[in-house]
Amino acid sequence: MIDKSSLIEFIILQISVAFSPGLIIALVVNESVQKSRKNGIQVAIGAAGGALILTFVSALIFTFIFNLIPNFLNFIYFFGIIYIFYKGYKTLNSEATNTRISKVVSSSLMSGFKVNLINPKMWVFYLSVLPLFLLKTSNVFTSLLLLGLLTLVINLCADITYAFLSSYFFGSSSEARKKLINKVSGFSLILIGFYLLFTRIF
Repeated sequence: MIDKSSLIEFIILQISVAFSPGLIIALVVNESVQKSRKNGIQVAIGAAGGALILTFVSALIFTFIFNLIPNFLNFIYFFGIIYIFYKGYKTLNSEATNTRISKVVSSSLMSGFKVNLINPKMWVFYLSVLPLFLLKTSNVFTSLLLLGLLTLVINLCADITYAFLSSYFFGSSSEARKKLINKVSGFSLILIGFYLLFTRIF
């Protein structure tokens, strides 16, 4: 399984990613502001449903590849760290999140589900970042399921937080708050990337 130190590292990383404004959070905020807080929470629950499928499918895919190519984990270590640096850089230099999203015909619940499930960045995260926290002796499939479910819970907490605080974080006078969230999240991800680089590669 996953040791305690790797689990703590993963939780810190995931909190930095989850609270960094992105597509799902923008949708949560948009629904909360334009419709109601209940709709924002429905988006969050729908996104969690999509993440559940992501968790299971990505664990199957990675386990299959790992069984064919045992050294594949070494490549993922490198690729995953590069992705964390990229995510940190983009977050650090991004403008305040735009909460105006094109109108979605389906319900808030299905919107969150579909947006999360078809988001390529989510697939990249699940397939490249989660395996960074595997031990080479661990049960790959079970460990990835655990990490995926933990990701789901942390993301759900972040999304619901934004639904409740949407007017505070994304009101017309809150540009400074949005930028601060991006700066803190981006800087945290870059620091975590350096830490993982020296603990996983060197």
